[in-house]
Amino acid sequence: MYIDDYVKAKRPLGYWRELLHEWILMVHRVYRVSDKKASVHAEKERANTGLLAAAATKNGWVALEECRTEKAHRHLKKTTYGGRCDLMLWRDIRHHEIEAKFSRISIVARSSVRVDKAYAKAIADSERSTSAGYRSEKKIAVTYIVPVIRPKLIESLSESQIADKLQDLVEYIKSELDPTLLAYAFPGPISLEGSPNIGLGVILIGDIT
Repeated sequence: MYIDDYVKAKRPLGYWRELLHEWILMVHRVYRVSDKKASVHAEKERANTGLLAAAATKNGWVALEECRTEKAHRHLKKTTYGGRCDLMLWRDIRHHEIEAKFSRISIVARSSVRVDKAYAKAIADSERSTSAGYRSEKKIAVTYIVPVIRPKLIESLSESQIADKLQDLVEYIKSELDPTLLAYAFPGPISLEGSPNIGLGVILIGDIT
């Protein structure tokens, strides 16, 4: 683990704090029980949403992935069509429609463009996820960010140097994006699905739309 786990859930989503703590436990557990041969940060959007759904279920929510919903047309605001929602959650009187996006970013990248683009796309998709165009606590845009590093570079950098670069990335997210929900866990390195790079962990960003 390069830097300590972190969870923050601001109002009006303060009740997500327990769910995100459960998500962090599961991020570590998958890596541990697979003997570091599998992890959610080796995968892409679908697997990450599945783990979030599993954490929510363990925390008392009912979760349903890839379900039907009404979406507002991208250009014709008063027109709707039948689409898909990445994840729906229910618990007591609370209900969330979640649209998710995923991105990998090198820890030595010179800019945060990939983070910004994925975050903006999640927000845009979530805003269209129901025919109601108003801001609502029930609609949440989630962005998964996986910091990565080239195999040769991981051999030349110390763990403290890697930790510093990860800290720089999360500090950028905290200060520039200032999301309502933020959690991250860095269990350790793993080879990525569909990439020669090494994944170090996963950052979850969430905002109401």
